[in-house]
Amino acid sequence: MVSKIAAVVVVYNKNVSESITCDRLLKLNRNEVTLVIVDNSEKETTNDEYCRSRNIDYISMNGNKGLSKAYNRAVEFCKNNETDVIVLFDDDTEITGEYFDKLEEEIISSPDVDVFAPVIFGQDEVIYSPNEFNFLRNHFITDENQIVSQDGFNAIASCLAIRTRVFDNFVFDETLFVDQVDQYFFYEQRARGTKFKKMNIVINQNFYQRAATLTPQAGWNRLKLRLVDIMRQTRLMGGGKYTVLGIVKCCGLGAQIAKKTKSPAILFKAVGLTFKSWITKM
Repeated sequence: MVSKIAAVVVVYNKNVSESITCDRLLKLNRNEVTLVIVDNSEKETTNDEYCRSRNIDYISMNGNKGLSKAYNRAVEFCKNNETDVIVLFDDDTEITGEYFDKLEEEIISSPDVDVFAPVIFGQDEVIYSPNEFNFLRNHFITDENQIVSQDGFNAIASCLAIRTRVFDNFVFDETLFVDQVDQYFFYEQRARGTKFKKMNIVINQNFYQRAATLTPQAGWNRLKLRLVDIMRQTRLMGGGKYTVLGIVKCCGLGAQIAKKTKSPAILFKAVGLTFKSWITKM
């Protein structure tokens, strides 16, 4: 029996017609895959009309409510439509039919596995997902055939396939806005004993912080969201040592983006925001 799969694409301030992911999914035209658009846009778009005219499932968040809330709305929609597997996508992924071929194969051959993660290379040819969890810096695998342990399994949300049964008694933590949503998802799922699997399929992804050029403003706009999320995650994990590790991690990320953008001011702003997030519990 063919599983019913929902491809969930979260768009932000972009027309669906401009999304690489949506374009690829529509061209694949797979009967078992339903496209679900979750619109986090803060500016006016043509997305509602575009989706209605093409019979695409559309969910408006009426502004940018963050990834966790967008994912929860999508999960609720998919559960109501008796979806078997939910796949989370960014809006700029060059997805191929081979991904779904492999996913369907894994769904059938590994009925005990709940979460499937493809091998994702960044533009710098580093494998960023899946990886093994470490709060300060996840341990990246160096070969696509390398085994990732169950007790440390971690991955990014992009192209992540999750059986809907995972959400029978679970929701994404809406305290988190964007960057740590997937990291905390895996933290919670590991504690629940969820079974994960690395899929033998490669996806190439472009990451903003790995781009050849990054302006100070663009770097800071993205970094400040991540810093607040990291400090929120430390509280969800119980504080204590994680608070200290969170401060160290945030300052290190500030130094990294400051160096990449050649803007020392970013480091000072990062340190300031980190301690503000800690003290005021932003």
